[in-house]
This record gives sequence, structure tokens and C-alpha cells, in this order.
Amino acid sequence: MAAETSAFDVVIVGGGTAGLVVASRLSEDPSLQVLVLEAGLDLPQMPEKLMQAVLTPASNTQLYKTPVNWDLKTIPQANLGDRELSFPQGKMLGGSSGLNGLSFTASAKAVVDGWAELGNPGWEWPAFSQSLAQTYTVAKAPPLVAKPSSNQGPLQVWADTIESLGFPGAQDTFTGQAAGGLMIPDTVDPAMGIRSYAANACLSPEVRGRANLTVRTGVEVKKVLLKKPSRSEPDGDAVATGAELTDLTTGATTAVTARREVVVAAETFGSPKLLELSGIGDTRRLGVDHVIVDAPGVGENLQNHPITTVSFEVADAAPPTKDAFLRAALRQDEQVLGGPMKEYMEHRTSLFASSGGTKELEGLLSTIESSPREAFAVAHERFVRAILSSRSEASGFYIFGPAYAAFTPDGTGALPPMDGSEDSYITVILMLAHPLSRGSVHVIGAGADQTLAIDPGFLSHPLDLEIMARHVQFIEQGLAATEPLAKWLKPDGRRAVGAPKAGALKDLEDQAVGAHHFTGS
Repeated sequence: MAAETSAFDVVIVGGGTAGLVVASRLSEDPSLQVLVLEAGLDLPQMPEKLMQAVLTPASNTQLYKTPVNWDLKTIPQANLGDRELSFPQGKMLGGSSGLNGLSFTASAKAVVDGWAELGNPGWEWPAFSQSLAQTYTVAKAPPLVAKPSSNQGPLQVWADTIESLGFPGAQDTFTGQAAGGLMIPDTVDPAMGIRSYAANACLSPEVRGRANLTVRTGVEVKKVLLKKPSRSEPDGDAVATGAELTDLTTGATTAVTARREVVVAAETFGSPKLLELSGIGDTRRLGVDHVIVDAPGVGENLQNHPITTVSFEVADAAPPTKDAFLRAALRQDEQVLGGPMKEYMEHRTSLFASSGGTKELEGLLSTIESSPREAFAVAHERFVRAILSSRSEASGFYIFGPAYAAFTPDGTGALPPMDGSEDSYITVILMLAHPLSRGSVHVIGAGADQTLAIDPGFLSHPLDLEIMARHVQFIEQGLAATEPLAKWLKPDGRRAVGAPKAGALKDLEDQAVGAHHFTGS
């Protein structure tokens, strides 16, 4: 419910997942006046077709070239053949939770405990897992913790193959275990059959009706207003007093006052951008005349998972895949799509209702020379080394898909073969679980030429490239050669265009892209 005032106790910049969680929790206290400022639109403000694409689980890729996506790109990546990579970032109330792939994957216990060991007491797994359990509701527990019921489907073949390699075939993702097969749930409201995301999960009708919560969409915050330390206390702290914002429809610029706090929750890229534009950042980068608070860490430590795909053509006798459905979607074939779409619209089911050796290692680790670095980087590398040396933790994350999947050089999804063939595929999407490469995101230029330089530094740490290549080698020579998966693959069958060859470092430099999991900064 909108309040007719320009002064609030708490002003939250960014109506994505983090911002809406904070807004929902803080507004439980009726004595606090809370304001959320979001550049994108709320669901009812969108055109009908766009609104339906947000809500339909299988339609997330249709949102990438629309007004609900910031449509960002990196600077040329030196270790990826100087390619610029595009990636989606949600520009709507709910943020990227409104256009992501819906997979809900909990962190591994070792990762959470690693956070605590890096100097964050209270973040140990026992406390974290209790808090995590309050953020979700599992609609149907048995399918998440049991192997797929069909004894012929692709997922069953995948689970059995993992078990043949000595790992659990299917585990509950919420146990904290990472090695082996994980059954990953989709963030779908089971009662409605629609996407469950921050805007409809955190802002229920009851929350939206609170008299002390105001949500403004279509406004972009230009800077946080800061009260500088007084001359009598030059070493005192600057105080955030509000925000300056522009209405994206009218162009009018106004200000709001925060009586208590300003919360910056504008995601991995918007937050450092806003801080630097407000005078919070590294004096050496921005210049002493433009800095109110010297904070060298702003925009640094940007990180993301490098990712690639390995596809295999399946034999004629293999379980059915989703390739025929995907080709029909590209052709807009109503004869194929009409039934599933009608079923989804009437019953919220169908395909539209879901997203779809130790000694050698020691030698490899010893080749990474130590050099003077920040304490955090040293501690993080120690953690990654421990993960790589463990037989019970995962250094790579494989996503199995019963269909063709590949990427174009700019990181966007590649189309399946449309040459008239009806070949079917299975794909293993590989992500490096714990990359050591780090990058940055900073505002560069001035005035009309001002832009955001996003540099993830993909594969800039030599160990990342080596470990990723060994995972590709394992997929090719381990997984694909293990029963029962091996018998479903066509000998000398077709592969995804540009798929990396087993263990080929140069192929990864030419073919790897980035996941949509940016963090840090």
C-alpha cells in the first residue's frame, strides 16, 4: 500500500530477491515505514503476453530480449578468446528470480562452513540450514528424495549411471551433501502451476496490504544521499540520509528521505554502480574529489561459474528426449505445441510446467605458485584446495538434460540442428563449482559516455582451466562410457556444434561461457 509521503524509516534500493525479503521482514513491525524502489515493473503493469511468459515455468528464455531484462554484457574476456559475453539480469519487481531457470539448489555444507571459517561466525551449517528451511516449502517431498519412478526414462538412466560410478544416484538437495546425484526442485507454485519468485512469494496480498509498506516501480535510483562528516569530526562516518531517483516514465527527478537506514540491494552490478555514483568506492580509482567514503572493495571480487556443454546423439532405441518438442517450439508448430499448451493453461501441467587420482591432484595443486595476495584470496584458495582434495565434495556441477543444448560464442543459447533431421540428444552442462578466478565491476567514463565495465576474469586463474578440462575429459571418457548411459549413446554420433574435446584446454578457451550466477562485488 503506497504511503503519501517522501520520508520513510527504511529505504530499500532494489526490488529483487534480497530487497523484497528485507521489505517483507521489516514491514512485519508496524512502527516502521518501509519503501522499496525498483526500476522495473510489477507483474500487473506488464503487457499480458509478457506477464504470462514470466509466470509460465518453461518460458524463461523468452524473457531475455524483453523490457524485463537489463541485457548486460562483459568486456572482452582475455582468456576466452577476447569474447564479450551477454547475460540476463532481471529488471522487474522480483529481479532475476522472475526470469531465471527456476532450479532451487541449496549450498553444500562444506561451502557454508567455509563461509564461517573465512571470518563469519554464526554462518555454520547448523544455523544456516535452520534459517534456509524457513525460506521455502517443499510441495511433494518424496519425488525430491527418491529416484525417478520410471525405469526407462532419461533421468533414471542418469541416476543409475552415477550409481555405477560409486556415487549416490539421487539425493535430497537440502541435506548439505554435494557429491553424487541431486534431485533439484523447480520454484513452481504447485497450487497454481506458475513460477514462484520473490514478487509473489515475498509480497503476498497480505504483505502488499500493509499500511507501512510502499513499493514504487519504474523508478531508477541515481545515488544514495550522504551527509558528510562535520569539520569538527572529520574522521566521523558519513551517514546515508535518503536517495535521489528518476521516474523512468516522466523523467522527473525527486528525493526521498530515510530516517533510519538506506538498504542497497540492487544486485551484483547495480549495487557497486550505485555506491560508486554516490561517492562510495576506491579513492585511487574514482579520484579524491569524487569520494566521500573510501571503500576499496566496492566492485571487486566479482565471480561466476564458467560453463560449457557436452552433447551426445542418442541411439534410436534410447528413451524419448525433449528434442522434438524444442524443434516444434522453434517452428511454432501448433500441431505439436497446441496440446501441451492447452493442458498447461487448463491444468497447469505438461512440459510447460517445469524448467527442464590423488597423487596426480597433489602434483597439480603444487604447480600453482604462491604470490603476495590479500588474506581473503589466500583463505579462499585454501578452501578450494580442500574441496579438490576431498573424495566427498564436488569440484564440478553437472546438469543433465534430455535434449540438445549448446552456447553461441557470446554466451546465449544456441539453436538445435534445424537441418530437417530428427536426431535426439542428451546434454551434460558442466559448471566449475569453485572457480578461483576473480574480476571486477566498475563505473567508467563520464556524462553520456558513462557505462559499466563488467569483467568476471573468466579462467584467469590457471587452476580453473585445468580442473574444468579434466571434468570434460571425465564426462567423455567416464560418464559416457559407463552403463547404462553408454548403451543409449550412438557410436560416433553427432555432437553439439563447438563442443569441447576431452581435456582440450584450447577448446575451453574458445567455447566456455559464463553461468548466470554472478556474485561478490
